[in-house]
Amino acid sequence: MAGKTAITISRQFCCGGAKIGHVVAARLGYRYADREVLQLAADRLGLPVEEISWREERLASFWEKITSLFTYGLPDVSYTAPPFQTVTDQRLFNLQAKIIRELAAREDCVIVGRGGAHVLRDHPRAVHVFLHAPDSFRVERAMEAYGAPTREKALAMIRESDRARQAYLGRMAGQNWTLSTRYHLCLDTGVVGPERAAEIIELVVRARQAPRTS
Repeated sequence: MAGKTAITISRQFCCGGAKIGHVVAARLGYRYADREVLQLAADRLGLPVEEISWREERLASFWEKITSLFTYGLPDVSYTAPPFQTVTDQRLFNLQAKIIRELAAREDCVIVGRGGAHVLRDHPRAVHVFLHAPDSFRVERAMEAYGAPTREKALAMIRESDRARQAYLGRMAGQNWTLSTRYHLCLDTGVVGPERAAEIIELVVRARQAPRTS
């Protein structure tokens, strides 16, 4: 594992984490892994990815599900409860953690979400990044990307997402995912923007890779 670099990006909802992750991966020529990790886990479990994706990080909250449909119109069907758990949350988390460690051992990669900073906390060449932004910035993104009809509903969606993520990672990994000391770099994407954030991450990665002189 010592020869490969792994960048983990933990992020608040609607901070541009996926976009920034893609840009960083492209700039450095690294493999980008986000939902691919979930797909690989589903393949190993012999289950359709849809059967386990509704539980990933508990971010498919009520508000997120509903407001994401405003762009396309509400369906003429009633809400259906998630399927019976054929795989426990802990088993799914542990399997995704195993896949993340395997990816990080094989090749340089950018891991977005999925408790990557916790999973790769002992990786000798990891760079752990936390992205956050003010509520005002996140509300605008939620309305634009998910079609939330009002600022109040967008804010409610953000609050529920943060609560759900904290509950999930606290239970699975025993960590406070917003604690700055867990990361090498914390960026306010509402201030620096996605492109500049990607540039800064690249600079930190290259600095960490550079040989140290006495």
